[in-house]
Amino acid sequence: MELLWLIPVVLVGLGVVLWRRTRAMHRSGQDGERQVGAALEQLFPAVVHDVILPTARGGLTQIDHIALTPKGLLVIETKHYRGTILGKPEDRQWVQQRDGRRRLFQNPCRQNYAHLKAVEALELGVPILERVVFTDSAHFPNGHPDGVSQLATLKADLAPWRRGRVSARLRHAWTRVQQAVRQDAKARRAHRRGLRARHGWDRRLAAAGACFVLAAVSALGLWQSSAGLPEPIRQVSHGLSGSALSEWLSRAWPESLRLDAQR
Repeated sequence: MELLWLIPVVLVGLGVVLWRRTRAMHRSGQDGERQVGAALEQLFPAVVHDVILPTARGGLTQIDHIALTPKGLLVIETKHYRGTILGKPEDRQWVQQRDGRRRLFQNPCRQNYAHLKAVEALELGVPILERVVFTDSAHFPNGHPDGVSQLATLKADLAPWRRGRVSARLRHAWTRVQQAVRQDAKARRAHRRGLRARHGWDRRLAAAGACFVLAAVSALGLWQSSAGLPEPIRQVSHGLSGSALSEWLSRAWPESLRLDAQR
């Protein structure tokens, strides 16, 4: 019986590991956005960061950066990925290779195109430009795809868009963008709900939650076997801590491990 108590302990440990990895990925992404944001603020007169904007379809989209330039409004998607990056602008998915692992991720050029369309839907009457920026932790063995830069080359790559003065028309368009974007907590919650509706929960986070729930249920089942709980509770806890636990470990857990995406 004592050895069976290792089950909830192990589940809690696995849940903590997955939760920490999810948090680390989130912090890593935020760090990349800060790096790119700081560089953009040195290049352009005005920049907004991490904003929510309504889409033409009635949903919400999150945009890493929008910059005011003499040539138009620049929409930027930031990626803070490590390792080798392979992909072309027309590909649906790109490849990240790191530490012997290979992971597919959404083509960021396509992703940013959706952001560009959200800005265009405001009907500002000015050019809308786009760029994907990777931090310098990424390596492109086949060269940078069109429309993709890294921090080390960002100033040179964006030099053509820095020449000239910002017109009154562009400043008016910028004011309209500032009025349209949202950065409040309510908008962010609505955006996350929309993402979950389209793509489901983050699988690593969902697996961590499942670990904690199953740990609690299995601990309850073990405790009731020695403490003696009412029959209905004993039956439910026994069923959950037995068949559900074994089924989840055999099916869901290996899939969760395969989703070990490293940013």
